[in-house]
Amino acid sequence: MHQTVRKIFLALHLYLGLISGIVVSIVCITGCLYIFKDEINDLRQPWKFVTAQQQEMLLPTQAIAIADQEIPEMKATAVTYGESTDAIMVDYIIWGQKASHVYINPYDGEVLKVIHRKTGDFEFFSFILNGHRYLWLPREIGRPVVGTCVILFLITLVTGMMLWWPKYWSRKTIRRSFTIKKGSSFWRLNFDLHHVLGAYAMIILCMLCLTGLVWSFQWYSTGLYYITSGGKELKPYTLPQSDTLQITKALQEPLDKLYQQLRQEEPGAKTLYIVLPYNESAVFRVSLEHVRRSYYRTDNLFFDQYTLQPLEGSGPYAGKYKEASAPDKLRRMNLELHDGRIFGIWSKIIVFLASLTGASLPITGMLIWYKKRFSFRHRKLRATR
Repeated sequence: MHQTVRKIFLALHLYLGLISGIVVSIVCITGCLYIFKDEINDLRQPWKFVTAQQQEMLLPTQAIAIADQEIPEMKATAVTYGESTDAIMVDYIIWGQKASHVYINPYDGEVLKVIHRKTGDFEFFSFILNGHRYLWLPREIGRPVVGTCVILFLITLVTGMMLWWPKYWSRKTIRRSFTIKKGSSFWRLNFDLHHVLGAYAMIILCMLCLTGLVWSFQWYSTGLYYITSGGKELKPYTLPQSDTLQITKALQEPLDKLYQQLRQEEPGAKTLYIVLPYNESAVFRVSLEHVRRSYYRTDNLFFDQYTLQPLEGSGPYAGKYKEASAPDKLRRMNLELHDGRIFGIWSKIIVFLASLTGASLPITGMLIWYKKRFSFRHRKLRATR
């Protein structure tokens, strides 16, 4: 690499890393803590699970009638069915005010747990996610700050890789570039942790930056979709409406009929989440997971609340997964690429280790900078004596 170019890369790597370092470390650490949220919650929330039985589950109206006895002052907003060992969950949500959740044994109707939350109540993983996305600042301030620092970190990663890349590949340079020297001094160990671990994690960290920016900047989200779709416009996620002219012809117990229809059409579905209509023109909104906790391998369907006629929404998340276009599937996949769910627990572990490395890079990098600056001043001081 030409020395002038190397000096430019070195300056960008140093100063952009110093500027974004604190924010990057916070974002990476909070990301590490959030990755295993589902596994941790499963361990600390045993009421979400039951013993599987060889009998039919309660119908949605039956589950809601039981839940209504626990929360008579509110109207149910959604019902969730899982696999044979999952409890039914009935939601009661007033957005921006409060939420309640009733967990019910799907076989005998026993109420396993009732949870009440109000806006402002502390919840650990919500707190962590807020730090990851907004640094616990107001959204309109924290989101662009995080996004800007992620862009700076991305440039730092690329310039770091260019500085790391050996001029000539040999057995010696390979060993030096990919291994941490044992028994070395603190400063040498710190350099190796920055130099070697950064190389191993660079590709994953770049992917995390590129996928994370989708939530920081609208221009990036629409631009990325434009590129991946070959010039198509990213359509907003919109819901259809029920035909209110059909009120007099409404089906009896449409929720139960919809549930039975979906179970018959997709018997292998892992999770069935049904949002109930909240007014006369609203629809039944259904999320049907084909793979447990897979956000992108999910059908997002809409049905007229009176006739159960299938309706179409818009945006990359609407419709059946199998029928989605390649760019829409990629957009649906964005979250699972970002949090490591894409290939199950092993990809989560890889993303966790990469994020942990990402949190350490600003620290080890700052120590390298401090050591060089301190050594330079020390040598200069000795030369003047």
